[in-house]
Amino acid sequence: MVCAIGLAADRAAMYHLFTHAFFKALLFLGSGAVIYGTHHEQDIWKMGGLKDRLPSTFLTFLVGTLALTGCPGFAGFFSKDAIITAAGHGHPLIFALALATAFLTAFYMFRLMVVVFWGHARSEHARDGHQPPSVMTVPLIILAVPSLFAGWPIFARMFLTLPHEENINLGVMSLSVVAFVAGAGLAWRFYEGRDSDPIHVPLFANKFYIDQIYQTLIAWTQDLAASLTATFDRWILDGAIVRGLSSIAWVTGFVLRFLQLGNLQAYAFLFGAGSVALIYFFLFSK
Repeated sequence: MVCAIGLAADRAAMYHLFTHAFFKALLFLGSGAVIYGTHHEQDIWKMGGLKDRLPSTFLTFLVGTLALTGCPGFAGFFSKDAIITAAGHGHPLIFALALATAFLTAFYMFRLMVVVFWGHARSEHARDGHQPPSVMTVPLIILAVPSLFAGWPIFARMFLTLPHEENINLGVMSLSVVAFVAGAGLAWRFYEGRDSDPIHVPLFANKFYIDQIYQTLIAWTQDLAASLTATFDRWILDGAIVRGLSSIAWVTGFVLRFLQLGNLQAYAFLFGAGSVALIYFFLFSK
């Protein structure tokens, strides 16, 4: 969607936003159903063999995966290809990156499917896995239907304006299908029957170091600004201005209260002292 906006393909962006709403919600809820069904286990390498223990969750999750990865006939296939087609019009680098992204999406999603649902159970939680209740599975089934049909032009055209038909390129679609098949096939080849991740790439293991980069940026921007703001608030606003002015008012009141002694002799003395001071001022000020 961000790529489509950058390409000024607003119709393709809205098209993918529309289809994306169904299958991405399905996948998030499906992940929760898997976690619930495996007694709150969240490590995929402690799962495995869940397609027989969580059948409806497996089928709906498979529909969401096929839609997200752009399998022909599913919702994401039509909207994703509209974006790749837009990139193919004069943007070769973005077009190549879009195809690479389609390949990686198919690879990591089918990696997830193979590790979680196929193979054998790798933990007690997976062996005792159970189908979630209907309050969780019914929404998955409801979302699975539009995840299959929402991208079909005859259906999507009822809700939004689709990209121009003349922009559809069968060659681009063919390359997209090749990226899907290659990603899904390699994921099955690498991960079928595995008990641990056979691919050890530090860049991937550290999530492209996005978290580290983000933390560094935050430390030098947001945290620094927060520290400077806190210092200014503590010593200038609260210290010098608020407490300073209140301290001046307190000291002034403390001093002036000695002029209100309630003693007649003291008032007479102060009056006399003031009169002497005025006389002295008028006589000797010049």
